[in-house]
Amino acid sequence: MTEKYLKPKQALKKAYLKVKPNRNAIEQFKGNLIRLIDHINEAESEEFHKNLVINF
Repeated sequence: MTEKYLKPKQALKKAYLKVKPNRNAIEQFKGNLIRLIDHINEAESEEFHKNLVINF
């Protein structure tokens, strides 16, 4: 089985490509992503990490 990689333009619906995020939204996303990564604990269960992603 070969893996097929898509570019973001190919993977997203056309309507989403028209939406331009503002700088504040990008910075907020980056901050939340950093917090999510900081809370990852490899000793914890999948359920623990699932809850982190839900809150993200």
